[in-house]
Amino acid sequence: MRVLNITIFVLPFLISAILTYFLSASGLLAIFSYFVILGMVICASIFLVFLKEYISARSYSLAPLDTKHAEHRIAVVIATFDEDPEIVKDTAASAVRALKGRGDVFILSDATDDRCKAVIGELEKMGVRVLTRDIRRGYKAGAINDFLKEYGKNYTLLAIFDADQRPSDSFFDEILQYFEDEKVAFVQVPQAYTELDTRIGMAAKSQQTPFLRTVMRGRDKSAFSLGSGTVYRISALEDVGGLYEKTVTEDVATSLRLHGKGYKSVYVDKPLIWYGIPPRDLKAYLSQQSRWSIGGFQLLSRLLKEKLSLTALIDYIASWMYWFKVGPITMVQIIAPILFLLFDLYYLKFHPVVYLIVYIPFILSGTSLYLAAVRKFYSLKDFVYHQSIELLAFIPVTLSFLAWLVRRERAFAVTGKIIEKTEKRLIIPYLIVLTLLIASIVRGVFTLLENPAIRLAVLINIFWAAYFIPFIVFGLFMVLRSGE
Repeated sequence: MRVLNITIFVLPFLISAILTYFLSASGLLAIFSYFVILGMVICASIFLVFLKEYISARSYSLAPLDTKHAEHRIAVVIATFDEDPEIVKDTAASAVRALKGRGDVFILSDATDDRCKAVIGELEKMGVRVLTRDIRRGYKAGAINDFLKEYGKNYTLLAIFDADQRPSDSFFDEILQYFEDEKVAFVQVPQAYTELDTRIGMAAKSQQTPFLRTVMRGRDKSAFSLGSGTVYRISALEDVGGLYEKTVTEDVATSLRLHGKGYKSVYVDKPLIWYGIPPRDLKAYLSQQSRWSIGGFQLLSRLLKEKLSLTALIDYIASWMYWFKVGPITMVQIIAPILFLLFDLYYLKFHPVVYLIVYIPFILSGTSLYLAAVRKFYSLKDFVYHQSIELLAFIPVTLSFLAWLVRRERAFAVTGKIIEKTEKRLIIPYLIVLTLLIASIVRGVFTLLENPAIRLAVLINIFWAAYFIPFIVFGLFMVLRSGE
């Protein structure tokens, strides 16, 4: 492992430990106060990285379209596992049109459903190759690596599309010029969420917008692969042993290995994907966030080993910290005012005026700067949708973190595309949290009347308890009205 990588990753945890020594209560509560302080430090760190990326994104520009480039043979692969075969069929047809004779389209089918097998098999009539295998080793990454071993020598570029992400007719016309630079390992275009017929789908798009329109633009030469809408240079993939199979998010892990080898990536922020289905109900959304987050946590072991530029290293660490914030840190932030108001557990010992002077201005200024940075494509409505849907993710992301800690394997799960009726068991945990927050506020009001000596501390905790309530309520509203 590299000393620089470890030092930068550990720094927020070390700073939090030092602050805890001076600011926390004693005994077992010091452990909880450490995580409260760690949450503040990590939120501040993530915002500073976002600010860096925003500043870089302001100078983002694309090269003018240039059709004078070397000829390439392109293999388009669409890896499927029991997705709606009609969706797969339409995506394959879009890929054929986009290729314009420059290569071939392959369906890598791990289908177990007989109807899926039958319909996908019919695609060979339109010139699409359908490949199957008996063992789903490595899931999507394994299927693509098996393909490369058999067919990779016949092509120079590999394009990957999810079953529901359809390339435009000009897709390859736009991106081939970037491969004139031999150090470019892959080109990534933004994924599209176009089928916004549920509030969950709208919220999922709002959540992705700042990442696709600011963060990815700001990751100069080290933008991540997103798993779909990615075109790889096959020789670069071979240089790192193919797609990384020891994770459920092979895209980011493979990006990391390529950047560690000194390769570059290019992010082409153009609407070259014209169709895409977001998660459309709570079950699909939570499944997606669970898969993405455990893959993000699994990235750490490789992240600490790779030789990266300083900016790329910071970007990758920030992506790990993001999931840590969405899951465990958010859980701590929800529990903190409940412990204080409902159970009279005082885990921090500094004066609340210090908190108001130092942290609250940072939160307000940070939120204002964030909204100003993304205002061209992200409204206040998007912010509410984003915060509400992201808050609902804290339970599955925390469970993913715990699964990663104990090294429990999780199977690859495809995000559902068909709207399903929300199961009551998925809503109950949020109702419990909501009840505890409301009870904490009620108890806090009585404490204000009974013990004015701690009035300011109580008011701060009432504020944070109240902060989460409208987002949880609106999140549940989206869930219950997801079919409208």
